[in-house]
Amino acid sequence: MNKLINFISSARLAIALFFILAIFSIFGTIIPQWQPPHFYYMKFGQTIGNLILFFHLDDAYHSWWYVATLFFFLINLITCSLKRFPISLKLFKKDPAEIDPEKLPNKISIQLKKDPARIVAFICDRLGFQKIEENKKGGYLFVKDKNRWGYFGVYVVHFSLVLIILGGLIGAIWGFRGDLYLIEGDSSNQVIPFREKEPLFLEFSVKLNKFIMELYPNGMPKEYISDVTIIDKNKSFNTLIKVNHPLRYKGISLYQESYDEIPQFIINIKFNKNQKKEEVLTPMKPITLKDRYILVLEAYMKHRDFTVAKVRMIDEQTGETQEFFLIEKKPSVVRLGKQKIVLNLVKTKTKYVSILQVKKDPGIFLVYSGFILMILGLLVVYFFEPKTFWIFVKSEGEKLLIYLGAKAKREKDTLVLKIKELAEKLEQEA
Repeated sequence: MNKLINFISSARLAIALFFILAIFSIFGTIIPQWQPPHFYYMKFGQTIGNLILFFHLDDAYHSWWYVATLFFFLINLITCSLKRFPISLKLFKKDPAEIDPEKLPNKISIQLKKDPARIVAFICDRLGFQKIEENKKGGYLFVKDKNRWGYFGVYVVHFSLVLIILGGLIGAIWGFRGDLYLIEGDSSNQVIPFREKEPLFLEFSVKLNKFIMELYPNGMPKEYISDVTIIDKNKSFNTLIKVNHPLRYKGISLYQESYDEIPQFIINIKFNKNQKKEEVLTPMKPITLKDRYILVLEAYMKHRDFTVAKVRMIDEQTGETQEFFLIEKKPSVVRLGKQKIVLNLVKTKTKYVSILQVKKDPGIFLVYSGFILMILGLLVVYFFEPKTFWIFVKSEGEKLLIYLGAKAKREKDTLVLKIKELAEKLEQEA
């Protein structure tokens, strides 16, 4: 059992797990993410494409191996901290007076001709030391203890990493990313998630009032802007979603990702001798007629002033299907059973489709909190290092024998210089 705990809490395992995360994170950076499977086969070939999909490198940061590695790294970090915490607690509680004054760490010694009372007063009042004990081995022991709480700085860093990893795990397991397609004038709450086949539905709907594309003088796109209305039960509000200016609402972030253009076919439809009815057909929205017939746009082509649309009419009751072409201002007659339907393509318009990337990351607050805490922890570790200084003063005849020593976890060279500075101050006082 001890061997298992030692292995789980070992620095070697931590380095190995960190190396694995780093390597696969590189793959997640250089390999385009969230593309359909055929994209990887076309770009990387059959073999590499299969490897990318098998290891889920097309969505690296939500893959099973990434989540598993993060989890094991979290366990390693917690066990390592718990194992080493008693050592830091013991150092924190250790009494600095419990030391042999003649065997101080990093010790240097000097001799002075001075009244002991004045030296004691100088050490306490001017140098800021505390007199611990008199007549210990025939002398006086003084201590200056700095930043003792700094022993716990490394655990603040460890705890910050725990928060970051927990936030990453929560986001990877319960978060999602997907696309929301909005046609001008329409609203939707359906998100097409990456990797998953089934759509997700938001608690609120987004209506695209207008899509605005600003251009540079040379005709290149400058900025994409979606003028939207958020509809949430009995309340609504208008806002703009721009590139690099996402909307955040109820834990959901909506980013302006891209746009598309779709045709709208204005069609007059007449059943037998009934009056004509105008309908709008788009690739994303079939038309349902008389709760029975469905008109679907399968393909279209426009060349100069000539527009043609390939459509399919389906009778849901009988299952009968008929394909035909609609040519602008040239009526087409369709017969399904006894029903005669006349369709006339009146004109074609174009509408924008705004594509918003929808992201939910419930662990993001923990991640941000972890980074803030990590900065504070690193400041403690590197700028508030625990240090203890000792001065031992002992009379030897007409002279004073003074031992100076200090202890710190790091900065040993700097520590020796500070001890020498203290010695110089004492000599100047003499």
